[in-house]
Amino acid sequence: MAVTGERDDPAFPVGAACRIDSRSPWREIAEIAVGLDPEGIAVDNLRRRAFVACSRSDFVSVVDLESHEVIAEIATGAEPIDIGLDEETGRVFSADAHSDQVTIIDSATLEVETALPVGGYPSGLTHVPEFRRLYVGNSLGSTMSVIDLDTLETVATVDAEPGAGAIGVDPTRRLAICVNFVAASANFYDADSFEEIGRLELGTGTCAIGIVPERGEAFIVNSIAGTVSRVDLDAIEVVEEIRTGQAPVGLTVAPAHDRVYVTNRGAGSLSVLGVADGAEWSQIPVGHGPGGVVVDPRNGQILVANAGSQTISIVEDLLAARPPAPVVEPPSPFIGDQLPPFALEDYWTGERKTNRDWAEKKYILNFFASW
Repeated sequence: MAVTGERDDPAFPVGAACRIDSRSPWREIAEIAVGLDPEGIAVDNLRRRAFVACSRSDFVSVVDLESHEVIAEIATGAEPIDIGLDEETGRVFSADAHSDQVTIIDSATLEVETALPVGGYPSGLTHVPEFRRLYVGNSLGSTMSVIDLDTLETVATVDAEPGAGAIGVDPTRRLAICVNFVAASANFYDADSFEEIGRLELGTGTCAIGIVPERGEAFIVNSIAGTVSRVDLDAIEVVEEIRTGQAPVGLTVAPAHDRVYVTNRGAGSLSVLGVADGAEWSQIPVGHGPGGVVVDPRNGQILVANAGSQTISIVEDLLAARPPAPVVEPPSPFIGDQLPPFALEDYWTGERKTNRDWAEKKYILNFFASW
């Protein structure tokens, strides 16, 4: 076992068995190379496998959770982003954004059963065993598709808003919530009639949701705003804004419902947020550009898909409760520094120019992120 406080220590290569950080209450179990730009991730507890949607490889990687090895790559439609697994049928569902479809995989044979057409650019999905339904958020279609888990028929297509993606469902209140990245909002629906019963404006870049039914609360990630909104589900209102690391993207609620795990794409970390107090208990370093996150129900280990590293991290949260000292993220060392010199191609002329050529002029820098 390697013991170190530095994530990039050469003594801990990808695939090493276990590492403990002497300064932080967490343990890294493994980092496993998968396909390009992994995003969604789901755990098959029965067969001890993880399914990882590798968006730029157009396949789903299958990882053996005992050996920590990739055992299969299953071709899907173009750009699989999110993924879910229904234990009752043994089906894996992959939201293939550029194919406007959901690919259905048999988790036992690892073969594709079929593909179902949905709305434009499906980027988020969730399955609800209690309702026997799969909910799919269609970003370009601004709709939510509802699919019967057993018959695989589309039972409803519901109007949402631009950037519809992640969906949360509260079985207790029979409430479905679709969060909209572009509109920075959430739509609330009656889960039986699909009638919209409320709408909430949120922070910019709304992209993930987790629900704690017994508290009547939802936690919604606002990626560009860098916050997580705590939402009262009965009043349909934001009651608290919680700051996390840079560019939060993914979220899942711990099985005990005492904490929420949030992936910070810009910080390469996993924030541990207390459900009761709204405080950030710790930050666990993972790979570059983390996104999808899920908890293994058998051992409580946390699986994180790292789009920037082309890996998944498996880590353990060793905190029993909130630590005595709060987490304070250090400020960026670049704040206050002058803009460093750079050279880019001028969009209009094709000439390569430096920032000195643009001095005292107005110009636009376009930063593109694949997610």
